[in-house]
Amino acid sequence: MPAGDPCVVAILGASAADPPPGLGRGVPGCDLRFAETSEQLSAAADAEVAYIWPPRADWLPGHWGWAPRLRWIATSTVGVDWLLLPDLVGSDVILTNSAGLFDDAMAEYALALVAAVRADLHTTLRLQQARRWAHREITRLAGSQVIVAGVGGIGRAIAGLLSRAGASVTCVGRSGRANPDLGWIAPVTDLGQLLPAADFVILALPLTAATTGLIGPAELARMGPGSWLVNLGRGALVDEPALIGALCDGAIGGAALDVFTREPLPADSPLWALPNVIVSPHMSADFVGWEQALVELFLRQLAGYLAGAPLANVVDKELGFVTAAARPARRPPG
Repeated sequence: MPAGDPCVVAILGASAADPPPGLGRGVPGCDLRFAETSEQLSAAADAEVAYIWPPRADWLPGHWGWAPRLRWIATSTVGVDWLLLPDLVGSDVILTNSAGLFDDAMAEYALALVAAVRADLHTTLRLQQARRWAHREITRLAGSQVIVAGVGGIGRAIAGLLSRAGASVTCVGRSGRANPDLGWIAPVTDLGQLLPAADFVILALPLTAATTGLIGPAELARMGPGSWLVNLGRGALVDEPALIGALCDGAIGGAALDVFTREPLPADSPLWALPNVIVSPHMSADFVGWEQALVELFLRQLAGYLAGAPLANVVDKELGFVTAAARPARRPPG
């Protein structure tokens, strides 16, 4: 852009009447253009930067080329699978995500789910509604065998928190390697042989061609009859019909699911009514104040961009996620 001209920033998925918190007053050195729908994109045709606000702008991939001067897309999500159209992947446009912002919240959510299952809390709540007094023994979380599939920031935070709670955690990544914080990271090719000993299998992976359908009929068959699947990544990581069959047949103990192949989860899905399933509406990352935190992250990135500094959280568009080298530094919880 010519010296002295404001940087045109498109805010996609939000309106000027209801802007993301902190963007209603504008940004020094920038000209903000809001496009809540695809029909409004023409107002931001000269954008250099685009910020995608939740709920994500699913309509955007169908309009590639709307901003010929575009140099950087920042998305408020961690997962970018829905955005990686071939034209974007093959372009020079930089893509960043919100990696690091949700790590601790999702780790706490995973801990809450695992602890609730071990305490049989889902059964207790059903019995309470039925006014039934049915004393049972609980199972200790300490000593539980947990597989965490995914060693990005979220997976690492989950593994760390569960380990501190006494669980025995094995992490699974793309390749086998030693890690100073996680110990041995098993390659994903070893997942099948690890499954029979697991009490919990927690998915914290991005959705890519390599991870789609990672948990299918063969993997479910290798899980123990008392084991639980916890999915905090993407719905399509799991073969959902196969999972429903395994749950109905008692082949596995249960599932705690925060993501689904269709969202919102259809009202006629069997998952709603199964007694060994915990359904939550894609909320594991959304801590109180998350929207403000997202904007603050973007504004820090934008200030650096305007100053000519390298961007953090740059997504490897071929792989579909932020690599370890581009990942933000991990801050201790609290």
